[in-house]
Amino acid sequence: MTNEYGTKYGTTVDPNSDSSHAHIVDLVGHDKRVLDVGTATGYLAEVMVGHGCSVTGIELDPEAARQAEKYCERVVIGDVENLDLDAGLGGEFFDVIVFGDVLEHLRDPLRTLRRLKHFLRFGGYAVASIPNIAHGSVRLALLQGRFEYHPLGLLDDTHLRFFTRKSAEQLFKDAGFQTIEIRRSRLGIFDTEIEVDEELIPKEAMKAVRRDPEAMTYQFVLAARPNGEVDVPTAASHEELIYALTRKLRRFEELQRLLDARTGQLTA
Repeated sequence: MTNEYGTKYGTTVDPNSDSSHAHIVDLVGHDKRVLDVGTATGYLAEVMVGHGCSVTGIELDPEAARQAEKYCERVVIGDVENLDLDAGLGGEFFDVIVFGDVLEHLRDPLRTLRRLKHFLRFGGYAVASIPNIAHGSVRLALLQGRFEYHPLGLLDDTHLRFFTRKSAEQLFKDAGFQTIEIRRSRLGIFDTEIEVDEELIPKEAMKAVRRDPEAMTYQFVLAARPNGEVDVPTAASHEELIYALTRKLRRFEELQRLLDARTGQLTA
């Protein structure tokens, strides 16, 4: 069947659907400065620009990035895990950083969240869609001894990380974020790309899976804000310390600009 992922590098977004992409667009809102991490062909950027947003993209695949340039103000080409973010993004601040179907593909999503956090302006937040590895179809397939990768979907063959609701929230917590909203895109247990032979499932096992309220959650869509100042781990690396201090400095500079602008308004 065709699921909400579309193709590897692009799809279309129906803002009125129950897809994770529609939830992302809704959580971003209108007239925002957005950093779209893993922008692919710009299918999310196209809709966000239509809502008055200005979008900067980060994309690994050069061909997809060229297509995304039609919608983004600019696209930084490279691996977000290895990019020199200060050089690539300069002194920009963003209202929203979007991770649409991205974090599960990273070797170290925690480090990436920490690195990008200081590019959020005051009041800014992150929005991420994350597949639910505890979907009922995956659980029942495991009962039948199957864990088979697919070109797309819950068991995408390029996924390096797998998340439940609890572990997704913990990822953002560890990165210094507070989850402020969780939404879900849903698919029935037998409506995904995961093949399950219903006749071979014991009735008790089926009942147990169906009792879990997240059994039909296909993807979680989280919105999360940074927790005040950066919490630097005791055993933080030099790089993490530098990023933490840089974020503090940039926030101070932004406050100074806001103060100067307000002073000018009051004087006038």
